[in-house]
Amino acid sequence: MSEALPQCALDEGPLKALGIKVLGGPNYFSAGPVIALRLDLGCFDEVFTSSIHGFLERLKSLVPSLEEHHCSVGQPGGFLQRVAEGTLLGHVTEHVAIELQTLAGMDAGYGKTRSTATQGVYNVIFRFLDEEVGLYTAHAALNLVNAILEGRPFDVEPVLEDLVHIREERLLGPSTAAVVARAEARGIPWYRLDRYNLVQLGTGRYQKRIRATITSDTSVLAVETADDKFLTNRMLAEAGVPVPPALRTADPAVAEAFRQELGVPLAVKPCTGHLGRGITLGVDSPGAVNEAISCALGFDDAVVVQPMVAGESYRLLVIGGRFVAAARLVPPSVTGDGVLTVAQLVEALNRDPLRGVGDKSTLSLVEIDEEAIRLLALRGLDPGSVLPAGESCQLKVSGNLRLGGASHDVTDTVHPVNRMLAERAARALGLDAAGVDVLAPSLEHSILDSGGVVIEVGAAPDFRMHLNPLSGTPRDVVDPFVDMLFPPGHHSRVPVVAVTGTDGKTTTVDLVNHCLANTGYRVGRATSRGLMVGEEVLIRGEMTGFESAAMTLRDPTVDCTLLEIPLETILDRGLGYRFADIAVVLNIRDEGKLYDEAPIMEDIAYAHSVVAEQVHKDGWTVLNADDDLILEMRQRLYSTPVLFSRDPENAAMAGHAAEGGRAVTVENGSVVVIDRGERTELAVLDEVALLGGEVGGTQFDVVLAGSAALYCFGASLDRIRETLRAFCATAGPGS
Repeated sequence: MSEALPQCALDEGPLKALGIKVLGGPNYFSAGPVIALRLDLGCFDEVFTSSIHGFLERLKSLVPSLEEHHCSVGQPGGFLQRVAEGTLLGHVTEHVAIELQTLAGMDAGYGKTRSTATQGVYNVIFRFLDEEVGLYTAHAALNLVNAILEGRPFDVEPVLEDLVHIREERLLGPSTAAVVARAEARGIPWYRLDRYNLVQLGTGRYQKRIRATITSDTSVLAVETADDKFLTNRMLAEAGVPVPPALRTADPAVAEAFRQELGVPLAVKPCTGHLGRGITLGVDSPGAVNEAISCALGFDDAVVVQPMVAGESYRLLVIGGRFVAAARLVPPSVTGDGVLTVAQLVEALNRDPLRGVGDKSTLSLVEIDEEAIRLLALRGLDPGSVLPAGESCQLKVSGNLRLGGASHDVTDTVHPVNRMLAERAARALGLDAAGVDVLAPSLEHSILDSGGVVIEVGAAPDFRMHLNPLSGTPRDVVDPFVDMLFPPGHHSRVPVVAVTGTDGKTTTVDLVNHCLANTGYRVGRATSRGLMVGEEVLIRGEMTGFESAAMTLRDPTVDCTLLEIPLETILDRGLGYRFADIAVVLNIRDEGKLYDEAPIMEDIAYAHSVVAEQVHKDGWTVLNADDDLILEMRQRLYSTPVLFSRDPENAAMAGHAAEGGRAVTVENGSVVVIDRGERTELAVLDEVALLGGEVGGTQFDVVLAGSAALYCFGASLDRIRETLRAFCATAGPGS
């Protein structure tokens, strides 16, 4: 179990945090996740930094790297120029929060500060890469600014150490992060399912799951086989892949007899294990055999004994049965100078700017752990020993990057036979992604001729060594992985229809669902009445929040998702999805409620426009042309607008239709869809069940907007007509 994450308590000071929101999806302030710190400037309201004695100098001394911030000036030093000329303290807090994350290796790079309806209170907005990081940073940034104002000392280093700790505990590992970034670039939605590396790629019935580079398609049997080094050795031998002879035994006498029979030193390792733990190389005496087996038994109750094979260590990556990259792995080592101790040499090694805490840098820090101490002891050394000048000492058995090893790309030099053997090894074990470990003089010649062998095959191969090698060409190993999960031309996401507005949202969702369900879709719905999949009601009650949307999209049985999005969700947590395929904005009316972020109708409309904007470029946004505030949203759309109006003479809609756009209105007593100039009757108003013979009111918006959404979805005209004639509301118009 991971240790508790560091916390940052808020210090008392003149600036007060009135509240902190985590907006996890597209929201009123940003298209991505942000922290919203509600900040009361108190006695510093309207006090500009230029009038606060020594403020700029103290700020620069605590966070000198703020010099790199451009701000509105548009060049490095721009932000500090603003501080010198005079800016408000909310703006300063925003930039400090951004920079603290950057210094801890998390470049969030976005923020803004906005006034609220309350005098002296501001929303300080900044992006984050992890929620825990964002919350910690909000507190730390405010504490730092308050410390400057009160002349108190403030130590930035412990803050950065805490943020790095949270980063390593919380951020996705490099392989997972690379896959997620590539999926996102391809428009594949993703959800993190735990605090580690379990991620869902895609939505609904098309989803796949990964943990690092293990996928939901990876065979459990294949992983278990690969974890068993002896079984792997036997299966590869039977497949014609060159492997060293191996013996499974925990009896030192049997192992010693094997060593004498071979006449070479042994490699002794736990039958299962990772990162080179418990492995002893060069075992060349009965006493060494005893020690090596005892060490291995500390990690597993079965031990594999093999002859020591000379050569370099290589990793060949196979994805979807095809070789894609290879790297030479070098374990960390130090070379003596006759003066410094081993511990001091390691400290010097770790000062390399390429090395960093955890696995997010090119190289990881080297730790003098039990494994390193054991290797030193085998040579009669300890961390306090002084190595003679020129003498090298290896600190780990494995060249694994997480242990401080380094990788050097050799992809272009791998002999075709070696590529074939790596592919054969992965197939023999049944792994969809595999790291094939080879010991050989080089990979330029066939290991069948050079005496090289495959020593292990790993499930969940690390991509970091190929994406960012210490030398050689970085290899794109992510595209083949994503292609394996989602082959070109295959679906990765189910359609999403999002409905917002003041009135009629639930009824619109129900109308659309009625049509799609009768067409054969298994529909997931998140509405004010509950969470439903198909005809099943899973959760009753209010389910329109951030997490509700995500729950429907994580359901592996749904074909499409319908979401009701109230204003409160947009303001409090943001959308629980990134992009919809169709968005509907029904209406915007004064509800008589006060919203701090949106105190006037124009702000309320801007908040609703988040739903309109977050639509795929090839999607559709259905807008009420009878509302000027909704019509203005057209200026912010990335998708194609579709207008609906109760008035066939509505100028905006008529102009849109005349230019070939889609529209839905009422003409001669019938609901009509207009598309590229052609008019098609959907239903006579008297036949529309939802209206009950009454024309006007919210239900009229529902009929027009729902018809437009279904038409854009691709429902047949006959099915839409059937729906309008048969569907009756099951909830009131205010839902």
